[in-house]
Amino acid sequence: MKRAKLFLLLLFPLVALTAFGATQTAEQKPDVVSTVVTVINHRAGASLPPISKGDVVVRQNGVVRPVLDWQPLRGPQGAVDLAVLIDDSLESAVALQWTEVARFIKDLPPESRVAIAYGDYGSANMVQRFTPDRELAIKAMRLPVGRINASASIYLALADLANHWPAGHNRRVVLLISDGIDIFYGIRESTPGQNMNLQRAIDATQKKGVIVNSIFASGASAYSRNFYLVANGQSSLARLALETGGSNYQVGTRTPVDFQPFLKQVADSLTRQYRLTFRAKLGPKPDFARLQLSMEQRGIELLAPSRVYLPAAR
Repeated sequence: MKRAKLFLLLLFPLVALTAFGATQTAEQKPDVVSTVVTVINHRAGASLPPISKGDVVVRQNGVVRPVLDWQPLRGPQGAVDLAVLIDDSLESAVALQWTEVARFIKDLPPESRVAIAYGDYGSANMVQRFTPDRELAIKAMRLPVGRINASASIYLALADLANHWPAGHNRRVVLLISDGIDIFYGIRESTPGQNMNLQRAIDATQKKGVIVNSIFASGASAYSRNFYLVANGQSSLARLALETGGSNYQVGTRTPVDFQPFLKQVADSLTRQYRLTFRAKLGPKPDFARLQLSMEQRGIELLAPSRVYLPAAR
């Protein structure tokens, strides 16, 4: 079991006007930007130390910016809007894991909302829109149809889901279950560095402030036996998760026999998230800016999108 990491500098954005934690009110200045940060403790056997806003260093394009707020997302602020996006091209045996997914949904923080969608033909088929009724959402889960369609793309489906995300103040999280294989533009273009649909998904999720946690599962087609395509799919899922501040989970090249360890880690990450607010430096036109977070405490990692999208200076 591993959380795959790709050390990339092109980690994409939260739009200050639309993303969770980056929303603006009439009183809020356009240079005040927020993002959701997950704190990872790599010190074996040690509890997470208290972290204040003074401990966090924010750099925008390499220049330190003032930290305005560091709010733990627990209690009244802890609700989540979770979308479970299932690749409809997966083998049907993956549905054996729905019991664990249901348990994960039931254990979400109070006031959370859940949606269930299936990715097919480049669209997110919403079989259950966001609802606070956990049981209603769980009942909407079904077997993947295992449809083989080379013109489909799970990443276009994810972009569709993000672009139509309803308004709200909860954290926005996707649990994506897919093999990550996308040959929409051809086999050569299925690599994580060349896949344009993957880039579209990264752009869309970051613009909406959506964190993507992905679990690799095998597809129903013969592609699942092609090591090259499987490796590209897994690497693409890893890049997607990392660039949105989430995590990717996989075991070998087949569907894991048990999702429970992965879902436990996702649930645990929700208890270690903060809303970071800082003052950005705006340019003459709307643009992306690289975001880098650090802190002096050893063994502590801060997961967040590595770019923010900033409005133009007024």
